[in-house]
Formats: sequence, structure tokens, C-alpha cells
Amino acid sequence: MKKAVTIKDIAEQLNLSRNTVAKALNGQYVPESTREAVLKKAREMNYKGLNAERLDAVARRYRILLVSGKPLNNINYFIPLIKGIENYCFEKNFELFQYTFNKDRTPFGHFSEYAKSLKPDGIVAIECFDKAFIEKLLNIGLPVVFNDFSVNDIAVNRSYDIISADDERSVCGIVKFLYDKYKITKFTFVGDAKHCRSFYERYMGMLKGLIKISNEHNKRNDILCSDESFDYGNPHAIATEILKLRYKPECFICCNDFVARTVCKALESLNIRVPSDVLIVGFDNVSEAISMYPKITSFSINKEFLGRETIRTLITRIENPDCPSRTVTVGTTCVQRESTGKY
Repeated sequence: MKKAVTIKDIAEQLNLSRNTVAKALNGQYVPESTREAVLKKAREMNYKGLNAERLDAVARRYRILLVSGKPLNNINYFIPLIKGIENYCFEKNFELFQYTFNKDRTPFGHFSEYAKSLKPDGIVAIECFDKAFIEKLLNIGLPVVFNDFSVNDIAVNRSYDIISADDERSVCGIVKFLYDKYKITKFTFVGDAKHCRSFYERYMGMLKGLIKISNEHNKRNDILCSDESFDYGNPHAIATEILKLRYKPECFICCNDFVARTVCKALESLNIRVPSDVLIVGFDNVSEAISMYPKITSFSINKEFLGRETIRTLITRIENPDCPSRTVTVGTTCVQRESTGKY
């Protein structure tokens, strides 16, 4: 009986290490010329470790288009997320292209022409929350995975996937925790809950937490101004809204750490101390959470893992274009800091 061909046999034929050959056969990163040589030799030698279909899949070099609704490189949250996307594509030898779309400055036709000329296998959409843009994007007919999503209903009969943090459960849990620990019942949400699905789910998480502790809530006790007309980075504007609230909050739940830091500055201007007089919770666990006193309790998500999982989800969508839409949820960890310290 003829001896089966092994990875060692292929490596010896090509004068490569067994580790390099194994990486090439398993779709891990090796130089393009090396990968092609290994796959060619594997076919010639009738290597049985991978069938023809699998060899073709390994040989497939996906072209991925990352489209964002705003520049991302200078935003703390997105730096590790993009790193995860880039590293995964590098390891798998995928081609990655990036395009920043500004709905107020860029006609969609320009983007559509670019996408058609690029001929990507799939699209990753980040910070793309505009309903009209999403509908046009899906109508291109390519596999799409969204990192976070719009709060609006999308009138397109196409399958797509969404990946996000476990926003609702996370905030619901901190509300219950603070009630159990401090008997806090007066919560105020700060942020535009209609900005994107993650902000909306964080708001819903607070409301569900209040239901669990049997506490009624009125949205007039929240600061929910549209971020198209309200500056959440302006402490004076936040302070003005705080003074309008019907009651003195015991805890502010903020849509992210950037807003939480602004709330801290606004409270300082009103001579309200954190955490002695009021508690603050943020989200995302970025540099704003620890940039100054008080350090803010926040929810951390492994952003690099989130980026890698985004590409893995897209590849599944590319290879299974008719599968139903999915929402992939990545868990968070609550990092407790001074802003929810005992008072």
C-alpha cells in the first residue's frame, strides 16, 4: 500500500519547515508565494489531509471592505477594534480596504462605484447608523456585517449580521447591583438613546433594571437630547440640563465614558461631589474613564477580540449567504472604580 503523504513530505519537497507548511494548509499567514507553492505541491502529491474543497477554501484570498461613517483612527474605542480587524486579516492573508463615508459630503454613488471597482467579497460597516445609507448599502447585494447598528427599522429584505457588546444586560446588572448595595433608586440616563442601537440598549438596560427593583421611572428624568443639536462634550450644557431634572439623581448612567467624564465636570461646576453626593457609570472602558479623578466605573469589552469576531462573522456570512440574519453579542466586564465608591 502506498504510504500517505504527510506535511513533512511536502515540507521536504519544498525545503520548508513543517510549521510553515502547516500554516499554509490551515489558512494562517505565510507569504503569498509560499502559500501558493504549498497548495500546488499538496495537490501534486495528492495530500489527503485536506480535500479539494478545503484546499480551494484555504487558497481563497478574501477581499474585505471596511466602511466607516466617520474617521476612526483618532477615537480611543476604535483603535484596538481596528487593530483586531487588521491583525486577523493579516494572519489569514485577506486583503483589507478602508473607506470613510460622510453622508453630508459624499454622494452614495461615489461609494457604490468604488465598491464595484474593488469587487470585495464582503463589507464591514462601523459607525454606520444612517437609515438611508444602510438601506442603500444592503441593496448593493454584498454580504455585510455591522459593528453596532441603527435604532430604525430597515426596509430591505436582505440578510446581514450585527455584532455588538452585551449592552442591555450589562446596564441592567449594574442598576440591580447598586440598588442591592446602596439602595439607590433614582437613576438618570445621559445620552442620545436614538443615536445607535448600543446607546438604546444601554438605556433599555437601565429601565429594565429599574423594573427589577420595582421602581417607576419617567423619561423626563433623563437627559436624552439629540446629539445632532446638543453638545454632550460641553459641561455647561450638561449642567444646565441637570438643573432641569425633576429630582436629584442618585446615579447617572451615561451612554459612554466620554459623556460620563463631561457629566463629572458638569457636577463639579454645580458643587456636586462624586461619589459622595452622586454616583456615575460609563461604558466602553476607554481612557476618559481613568483620565482624572474620579476614575469612572465602566464596562470593558475586549475590543481587539470584537474586531476579530467581526471578520469571523463576515466570513461565515460570505460562505453562507442565505443563512438568517444574526446578532452576535460579546460579553462585557464591569470595572468598578471611584465613581461608584461607597459614600
